[in-house]
Amino acid sequence: MKVLIAFHHPAPYKVKLFNELAKTIDLDVIFEINKAKNRTDSFYKFNQYNFKVIPVKLHRFPSKKFPRKDENIYGGALARYIRKHHKEYDHIIMNGYSKFSEMKAIRVMNRLHVPYILMINGGIIHKENKIKKAIKTRYISSASMYFSPNVESNKYLTYYGADESKIRLYKYANIKESEIAHKPLEEDVKTQICLKYHLPYGKIFINPGQFIPRKNNEALLKIFKDRKETLLLVGRGPLQKKYESYIKDNNIHNIFIMDYLDEHQIREVMKCATALITLSKEDIFGHTVLEALASGLPVISSDKVISALEMIHNGVNGYIVSLDKEEEIIDAINNVNNLEYDTIINSLDNHTIEQTSKDIIKGLE
Repeated sequence: MKVLIAFHHPAPYKVKLFNELAKTIDLDVIFEINKAKNRTDSFYKFNQYNFKVIPVKLHRFPSKKFPRKDENIYGGALARYIRKHHKEYDHIIMNGYSKFSEMKAIRVMNRLHVPYILMINGGIIHKENKIKKAIKTRYISSASMYFSPNVESNKYLTYYGADESKIRLYKYANIKESEIAHKPLEEDVKTQICLKYHLPYGKIFINPGQFIPRKNNEALLKIFKDRKETLLLVGRGPLQKKYESYIKDNNIHNIFIMDYLDEHQIREVMKCATALITLSKEDIFGHTVLEALASGLPVISSDKVISALEMIHNGVNGYIVSLDKEEEIIDAINNVNNLEYDTIINSLDNHTIEQTSKDIIKGLE
């Protein structure tokens, strides 16, 4: 079976999945760009490709008149490649539909009557005007099949015209079985990790992610400024100076900001934390939820994170909280340390890259 997948950039979790798929199928992959602008070079440093990467030159408008705020790709190289080579593949999978290059490719496949599969990481229905909905419906509804990570994402697909009978569920994951911490770290090891990263030993609530409004970290700052536990924000983004000013102006000593960590470093730090906490206003999936569970961490999450809604069960492996109910958030922080490590690990329910690969291959057969 020969398969072509198009994806925006070589994110490590996708590269791991593609490597796993390539163990079973003949896989070619097209990455639209080499690096996302909001990612550091170290984000990609562990990538190894055990599949064929198809080099295509994708262009953007070079003038200030067309700013590249969302790294949109305007060139037609992806469409040209598919037009020329589509007969070489048993399946073509589009892991995206919203970039202009992806739209061009889909239009070409529709004109040539080439079936394609749309794979999504998640989806949230927003209020939008009729024109925007019609555009999304055009590109989503024309797929011959869909890979969806959960029931909530199914609703997104059918809202935009997908035939529910053509949707195949798969266990979306960004961790491998070998990356699951099946037993907790010894206390002296935790101490050494805290020393290594200059963190105080004790209860640490970690939040890795971009420093952007959608992540709602300002709410976390306000909650933790009067608490004894440590809050650790890991990442970077346009709101970092605002966070730092808030910490300085309020003379806060229990909130730390740490620059982006690579995948090995973040797993190491997570293993010595108490819990992951996110009060995000919206996440179409939420990779850090799986990373936390794989590290044995309970998760406190808002009810706006799709992976948390699917995987977190109150009082079992964490808590789902409402953004407008601060008492729920406080209760979760106070009680999360009582949850059992083995129960948290087992709640992953086989959400691993290996299972993701099996589900996709089964859907292709």
